[in-house]
Amino acid sequence: MKHTIRPLVRPFALAALLSLTLPCAAMAWDGFDTESGHLVEIDVDAVPMRGEIVDVFDCDTKETATLMVDAVKNNARTVELTVRESDTGRTRILVMEAR
Repeated sequence: MKHTIRPLVRPFALAALLSLTLPCAAMAWDGFDTESGHLVEIDVDAVPMRGEIVDVFDCDTKETATLMVDAVKNNARTVELTVRESDTGRTRILVMEAR
């Protein structure tokens, strides 16, 4: 009896460990920067509104930038975010997956 229960514990333990790591990865919102063509990720729970500050991670350069959302345009399959860098005033357009 002891040997029949033990093999069942391993898959459940593995599933429990994976469930702890997967929610962090699932929270990232994927898209790309139209100017550079780089893939970007934003850690937000919902589509940001105008005036909100977001942290944008550039997957190619491995750098994170804190940007202000100037405009949000929802399309059928994407969400276009116009964001502004606070130090330079430069604007960028990020095309994100629709939510």
